[in-house]
Amino acid sequence: MKTLIACLIVLSVLACKKNTSSEQVVNINTESESQHKSEDQKAEDSLVVFSEKNLEKNQENTTSIKREQLIKAKDDKSQLQELVVSKKLYKEDDLYIIDYQYPYLNETIDPGYSAFNSYIKENYLDIEKTQNQILEDKELLCDTLKIKKFRDKRIIDYKIYNAKNDLISVVLYKENYYSGMKHSTYLFDCINFDLNNHNFVYFDTFFETGSEEEVYTIINAIIKESINSGELYYDCWELSKGDFQVYKNNFVIDDDMIKFYFDDCIICPSYTGTYFIEIPTTKIMHLLKKYNAPPEVS
Repeated sequence: MKTLIACLIVLSVLACKKNTSSEQVVNINTESESQHKSEDQKAEDSLVVFSEKNLEKNQENTTSIKREQLIKAKDDKSQLQELVVSKKLYKEDDLYIIDYQYPYLNETIDPGYSAFNSYIKENYLDIEKTQNQILEDKELLCDTLKIKKFRDKRIIDYKIYNAKNDLISVVLYKENYYSGMKHSTYLFDCINFDLNNHNFVYFDTFFETGSEEEVYTIINAIIKESINSGELYYDCWELSKGDFQVYKNNFVIDDDMIKFYFDDCIICPSYTGTYFIEIPTTKIMHLLKKYNAPPEVS
């Protein structure tokens, strides 16, 4: 009996040791797996942070390039100093800064230029209207206490082109900076003015009747080609028909090029792509009225 009890005790002790050893192995393995998972997770987290930093840096770089392309684009301003006067309007408030530079045609050359000057004044120089818009924007952003680190800015500048001495094309680019935002947003208005007849020129007066579909197709073909080039057009997309109708009058005319301008986020996000699509005049000459008008009979 004593011998049986002794054997049972020995077996019990051996079993406990075996279980303890097994538990230790399980614990060690679990800790090891946990450690590996933790290291993998850290590496994955580091990769995500690294990628986000890279993406943010790339977007800042392309935003800067996109802005420089707009601001440094060559125009005919220096050749038109007698015809066009650059005027400034500046106002500073606790909540905002308004800084406008806009074109004014010399009416001493031709009193008919007053039509252009009146258009600029009525549509862009209403400071009270701009001020109300800024205050409304602040309300929409729930900034009821008007506590801001930086003031909002509204900036207007322009490029001007002179085609064949009888037409001026102006693109007004409006920069809106909202306090608290990382980058400015850009909006564009294009004005084409016939210097001889003192009339404004629009899509329907410049392009042949029924040419909308073809111009729309050409613009999208250029956008698609740019996207496929893999350069600065990543994340861009083709122009919708609805947006084409809205922006079809937003073009300027140079001697050998026509540029259609689009606001931020119409064909590209703010951080990449371009604000305008260039079409060589030779590519759409058959769609322009001036090249298809019947010859004058003397």
